[in-house]
Amino acid sequence: MGFGMSQAQIRTIVQEEVEDIKEQTDKLAGETPSKGNPIGDWEDGIAASGETGDNLVSIGTAGTRNKLNSLQVDISALTDEAIITIRLYEIINVTERKVYPPSGTTWKKGTDPDGIWVVDGPVEITGLLRVEVQSDKASDNGRAIAYKYALEAM
Repeated sequence: MGFGMSQAQIRTIVQEEVEDIKEQTDKLAGETPSKGNPIGDWEDGIAASGETGDNLVSIGTAGTRNKLNSLQVDISALTDEAIITIRLYEIINVTERKVYPPSGTTWKKGTDPDGIWVVDGPVEITGLLRVEVQSDKASDNGRAIAYKYALEAM
């Protein structure tokens, strides 16, 4: 045997290397997509940011780096003609900041698609990404908004 190792020692080293490779490739598959259908006070609630609307979902975990591959929000249950704003918040240098959308970005129920691709490509998130939704129609309070996202460990 090479370098004075027995076959058993070499087999152990190879098995450990194979397990390390498997662990890394398993991460590439991503996690099972997460989904939900929360009910909120989308028009007159106050979300965690202090802005009008309500919290839809928090994605990720404090102290962890992830790749968010997609985030879809379904506004089909909301009132026709409602103007919808979807906001994303992340901690930047110890302070939570709104990172999306640019000012004036809204969707109109009945005009825009019911399924909104909020994130449609890989984005690194460090820690928690919080999603809030706001509607301009009081009739949307108490309605459910569905979401789905795909997250991958980094």
